[in-house]
Amino acid sequence: MVDVDPPSKLWRVSCSLSSSRFIWSVSGIFLGTYAIVQNINIPIIIQPQAFGALAAVSFVQCLYYGSKRSRRYCVGIFVSYCILFAAIEVGMVYAVRATLRTGNTKLLRFFGVFSGVLICVALIPQFIEIYKLREVKGISLLFLTVDISGGVFSILSLAFKKEMDWVAAITFLGVIVLDGAIVVLAFILNPRAKRRRRADAPSSTGSSQDSAVATMSEQGADLSRSSGEKAV
Repeated sequence: MVDVDPPSKLWRVSCSLSSSRFIWSVSGIFLGTYAIVQNINIPIIIQPQAFGALAAVSFVQCLYYGSKRSRRYCVGIFVSYCILFAAIEVGMVYAVRATLRTGNTKLLRFFGVFSGVLICVALIPQFIEIYKLREVKGISLLFLTVDISGGVFSILSLAFKKEMDWVAAITFLGVIVLDGAIVVLAFILNPRAKRRRRADAPSSTGSSQDSAVATMSEQGADLSRSSGEKAV
């Protein structure tokens, strides 16, 4: 799964959507821990690490373009993220393996389920933004398509294993469904929003012209009054 918007769009992303990127970066730690401990397969082990890092890049881009933070500040945030979250994930891998040696699988299942919850919860601000604006803005449909494709291929890779990992499969399925919903909403709402803007454009132009005419009339009346006063 990859969801990194180009910088030209990121400056329009609100703070609520930049928080989504941060939540996705955190979810990569939990899903990465689950994938490593379960030893699912190499692509799915690498995928959460790449996803978390790219989500962190997207988050610091939001800080740079949206919040106007300095480049040094953003680079420092990203480097700190990589060091801190890598250390946390390594520690959690050893902690989960220690619980498995005692026969307890609850912590492992928690990591798998919680990562899926975080990924899905991070999309809620986007749906709120869509509801407010009545269109899909600040998100790349191309990268959403890549994200959906990644979820599909991840599920297919799980299906060819001897035993299906349903926790990971449900996580990827949730991403497919929610990303797909955003794509569908974009195809439905964005054309309507364009039609609304076109319909509003003539009225706004007409009102500005009317106000200009009214101003000119007032100026003409003032000139007439001043001329009359001079004549008297």
